Amino acid sequence: MVSKIKFNDKLDILYVLDNYKGELFDLSSPFKYGGIYDKENNKVFDPEYSVRTYLLKWDYRDNRSITLSELYNMLNKDVNEKITDLIDSDKDNIFNISEVEISEEIEDKDVLDDFMNEKTSKTLENSYIKYSTNKPSDVLDYLTDKNEFIEEEARDFIIDNNTSILKGLAITEERRKALKRIEDNKEHPYHKIKSIVDTIKDKNCVTVNLTINKNGIEQTFKYSADILKNHYNSTYLSPFNIEKASERELYEETFGRWDDFHYEDIVKITYGKNTIYEDLSFKNNENSEEICL
Repeated sequence: MVSKIKFNDKLDILYVLDNYKGELFDLSSPFKYGGIYDKENNKVFDPEYSVRTYLLKWDYRDNRSITLSELYNMLNKDVNEKITDLIDSDKDNIFNISEVEISEEIEDKDVLDDFMNEKTSKTLENSYIKYSTNKPSDVLDYLTDKNEFIEEEARDFIIDNNTSILKGLAITEERRKALKRIEDNKEHPYHKIKSIVDTIKDKNCVTVNLTINKNGIEQTFKYSADILKNHYNSTYLSPFNIEKASERELYEETFGRWDDFHYEDIVKITYGKNTIYEDLSFKNNENSEEICL
């Protein structure tokens, strides 16, 4: 049995009574929440198992079955997009970023991930506190009048979180400045790191041959490609990831067991018989000693 309780002129809340003993009313089984019925559009949202399976006859994979969790995700996404539109369209009138003081200084290392992921000083999106709700009443209001709910929630959120949003905008602006410094300085070491990572990530390789020049000494060894692709945030590379024991021992004898090397020390990378990266600007020191196996 399904009972409909009117929420408003558009929505009903469904309550379900199940019984598996042969009698519908056993005077002890309670009604339970069964979903939300949009009677205006003849749609059921968040159907409980028995409603979905026995009444609607929907498979659990049916794309018509939208759960409460999915409704929250849709609602939060729509409101956050509206907040972004409102801020981007009238940011200068709503916020005075130039007068904001932020406690933390944005350094180059703070934007390394952005730089590696193709973000630039022009494309970096504003970052600030995000709207999120898990109140059932918000879902019901959202389903009743989506546009009105989104507009009101977005504007109220901006007013209530003005200070936090302003700080987020100010920090984003400082991150853009850091990215611009890196972009304008073609000798910045991050350009080399990105070039190395970009070269390897498109190759289906497990290991590569690295040639490094560290402290004027050149050495070649087999190294993990995954480490090169995924450890750029530390900027240093551990000799423990040298694949061959003999090459690792030679490195440790030459530079010391605990002495790491850096992306900037990499001169050349080969995969198979092909050179896939080479630092053409690198000039070997005349006193360099080549050590390789």
